[in-house]
Amino acid sequence: MVSDVSRLVAQLNSLSEWIEMQKATIETFKEINSSISEADRLTLVLLIRKAFDHILKTIREFDKWLENPLVLSYIDKEMLQEVWSAVFRLLIELLELDIKHTALVRDNAIKMLKSGKIPPIIMEFRRVRTEEEEAREAVRRL
Repeated sequence: MVSDVSRLVAQLNSLSEWIEMQKATIETFKEINSSISEADRLTLVLLIRKAFDHILKTIREFDKWLENPLVLSYIDKEMLQEVWSAVFRLLIELLELDIKHTALVRDNAIKMLKSGKIPPIIMEFRRVRTEEEEAREAVRRL
């Protein structure tokens, strides 16, 4: 019994640490956002990727909770409904952003290709991909 209580206390301490880490992350991203207009493209890419990384980490941890019967025993239906409402809102917003962004990328690519502007990186990717395909084909023939 004592070891069970000790384990629960340790888990609660872990939750407290997670909460503090998430609060610190909020503050960090708010600070970053306050000067985002001064960032160059590479910095924006890196910051977006860092934000995605943290979003994915948070989602993975939420998902672990949803598979853990012990944790679920502390979550009532109202809490689950609150999470669903927030997740649904985020999902719709993310999908709308994805649709908009994908359409813009497609339209910009079409515009560039029609004007004869092919980014040099595309030509390099094509060359590398061709070399890789040739190497795979050579291995298949063995």
